[in-house]
Amino acid sequence: MKRTIIILALGLISNILIANDQKVKFDIAIQEISKMLDGKKPLDFKRAVFLTENAYFNGQLDWDEFNSEIDKIARILKQMIAKNGLNGFKTAGNWAIFTYMSDSIPENNNFPYTYDYENFMGDNDFMSFTVSNLLKTHKGNCHSLPYFYKILANELSVEAFLATAPMHVFIKHKDEKGNWWNLEMTSGTFSRTSFLIESFKIPDAGIMSGLYLKPLDEKESIALCVLDLLSYYEKAFGVYSDKFVFTCYQKGIEYYPNSNFQIWKLNDQKHYLDNEMKKAGISDYSKVSQFPQLQAMFKEMKQTIRYLSEIGLSNLTPEQYEHKVMEIKNSK
Repeated sequence: MKRTIIILALGLISNILIANDQKVKFDIAIQEISKMLDGKKPLDFKRAVFLTENAYFNGQLDWDEFNSEIDKIARILKQMIAKNGLNGFKTAGNWAIFTYMSDSIPENNNFPYTYDYENFMGDNDFMSFTVSNLLKTHKGNCHSLPYFYKILANELSVEAFLATAPMHVFIKHKDEKGNWWNLEMTSGTFSRTSFLIESFKIPDAGIMSGLYLKPLDEKESIALCVLDLLSYYEKAFGVYSDKFVFTCYQKGIEYYPNSNFQIWKLNDQKHYLDNEMKKAGISDYSKVSQFPQLQAMFKEMKQTIRYLSEIGLSNLTPEQYEHKVMEIKNSK
């Protein structure tokens, strides 16, 4: 019996040490990404993606290996452009990336990058969300596929912007005449803006505020990686409210205010308010007026709720999103 207790205790201690070690990886990620956003380090979307994924995988990724694979693909893309005599076109890089990712060609060993219909929601894990896994399996989702495209575009110094819709990320870039196009790497097609608005139920306020459909600049794209870091943190530890979460969403709001960082802020505010109400022996929000401190916290939470409404937050249920994905699959 005593031996069993010792073994269980050692196992518990081991799990605690592993968890603490992984939390260090998350701290390293937000610290380095914050330096990028604050102008203390060069902006590097590729590096930001690596840092977030490495934290999720508890330091199991290798930066040199990740970087080397991207460099190798970038060289192939440059060769494709030169071979086809396209160096004089500003969208040559966009063509090369799209062709390399979506077509079966010798340059990708007839192994294009496709949508992972088996785990697109990341219910079991976040593998389909990560570029590092996409590089190995050539399967991803509406997160990893446009992220990979964006990384390659940066390597080629061609224009490509991430843009968001509810539960969705896609690419925006201009053609040779300066017209904007919406590129869906999930299906390898170009979508009309009107289709995106209707399909993802995007309100006018969400477009006007820049919450949805806006081409994100480099800082906003890197801030988007901080949102990923928060999701990976919750997946790894089951925590959506603590000092780390506060640090992340505060930094995110600083550089990308009209975004889902506001949802993390709201969840954090509600968590702390509910805990303080429990200490005061109440569970009904209508009674917070009896406690000045709780009333102030409740007022701040309501302000965040109002702000989310003003910027046009729109939600799809997982079932609605799955239905949309299946429509794409069936149409193909």
